[in-house]
Amino acid sequence: MLVWLCVMTVPFLALLLAMRGELTWRRGDFVEDRLWLVNAETGVGKGIASGIGYSTTRVVSDQTAADGPVCVRTNVYFLLWQGQSESVTFCECYVPTEGGGYASQGSCP
Repeated sequence: MLVWLCVMTVPFLALLLAMRGELTWRRGDFVEDRLWLVNAETGVGKGIASGIGYSTTRVVSDQTAADGPVCVRTNVYFLLWQGQSESVTFCECYVPTEGGGYASQGSCP
């Protein structure tokens, strides 16, 4: 039963991805998984990149209790059938604002 459900879900997710261009699963202010279609020119004379991109965003240090920053690491992976690209990782810190949101503080230390 579970195998059948998984098999039937894959075409549905592929159709949804084709229609919307991206799927995002957000589980908090800074925790997110994103899957999107890549279809871009890579530069003059360099060709075209086509495929799927996947990114994960996770909290790596949370010091909001001490009015400190929240540092978030994002990993980006590509599965390209045309062109090429390398995985990318970056980290950014945010500080709480008076309005209840967050302001960027720049790269992680």
